[in-house]
Amino acid sequence: MKNLRSNKTLGISLVALIVTIIVLIILTAAVIVTFMEGGIIDRAKEAVFKSDIRTYQEILAVKNAEKQIELATGNGEGGLYNETDFEKIKEIIPEFKEEYKDLIAISNGEIVLGTRTDDPYSTWLADLGIGAGKTSILALLEVGDYVKYIIPEGERKTYNITEKMGAEATNWIFNDIDGDYWDIYEYEEGEEVIGYNEEIKWRVLKNDGSKVTLVSAEPVENIYLYGEEGFTKGPETLNTICQEVYGGRNLKVEDVNEVLKYEPVTYYFNSKGEEVKKERGFTFRDAMEETGLSITGSLPDNYEELELIYNYSKTNCTEASEKAKDMIFRDKTYWLSSSCADVNFCDDYAVFLVREVGGDYVRGSDLCVSVGNKGRRYAGLRPVVTLSSSVQVVDENAGGDTLDTAWELK
Repeated sequence: MKNLRSNKTLGISLVALIVTIIVLIILTAAVIVTFMEGGIIDRAKEAVFKSDIRTYQEILAVKNAEKQIELATGNGEGGLYNETDFEKIKEIIPEFKEEYKDLIAISNGEIVLGTRTDDPYSTWLADLGIGAGKTSILALLEVGDYVKYIIPEGERKTYNITEKMGAEATNWIFNDIDGDYWDIYEYEEGEEVIGYNEEIKWRVLKNDGSKVTLVSAEPVENIYLYGEEGFTKGPETLNTICQEVYGGRNLKVEDVNEVLKYEPVTYYFNSKGEEVKKERGFTFRDAMEETGLSITGSLPDNYEELELIYNYSKTNCTEASEKAKDMIFRDKTYWLSSSCADVNFCDDYAVFLVREVGGDYVRGSDLCVSVGNKGRRYAGLRPVVTLSSSVQVVDENAGGDTLDTAWELK
């Protein structure tokens, strides 16, 4: 009887062991299947991914706010971030992981779905309310494109020359854009105020990937610059007018060089008018030291640092597109907010100028010389405005090759 009970116990123990092994096998299989189907792993990845995205959103919100503060304090250009490149996104969000490259982008200051739309990431982003961003103007606008843009009514101002500049205001502005360049202008009552013109059309001056800059398609207004006052205050006055009326500045020679892909060259001639040098970065100070030029008369303190005048035309801007040339060279003469100087090495005097664009070249318009003579010139303005990347095009299927097909912005 004793042996029989032992055998029975042994039998039960073997059965229990076999059942336990089977249960363990089933549980192991279930765990393996669960892992194979990605349930636990994917849920963990999903949790990490969503946590990372929320962190990125918080960081981006702070960065956007900082840009607005910089704009309000005059230390930045404001706007919202627009980026698709991994390295640029990482500059904005240092915590951005390389494994998320192309999964997300930044559009109008928000995290949006990137070019990698493979699941489950796009599904996880959708859970967070994140989808594809609106088409940014940055992906559509090219340098030289025509644009229809109306500055919001609340941002429009006027510039009263008389109030700003006093009794000599009549020497600074008149609005006869089609007048003869050499005419003597007679001031007429009421023309001292420059107001915003809704009829102005714009062209794309530059698009750096985070904001777009526009320039008026044609010169506007006409401003007199005369004598030393025009030379010393002219560029600043041009910019001030454009800032108050159009919310921007006036075109400058650096803009022209950038658009035309032109590297400035100083042309240096001897007393016989023969070209003896053609150098880059040759300054007015260099010319004085080399020739022993003696300057007389009352001139700005910083005149020695001025660059010599350099002229160029369409023909030697070989790398620029025809669209870029057409944007810069207009039929009507206009000022650039850039001073310069020229030297007569033979007769020992210097001419002080403000740059302008006329026809198919850039030149300096002489306003005063070191021997005391003064001249006066008038030319138009080319307002420049920089728009935040939140501005959108009305019709993504439109185009801006001509004024009639200009992009319309909203």
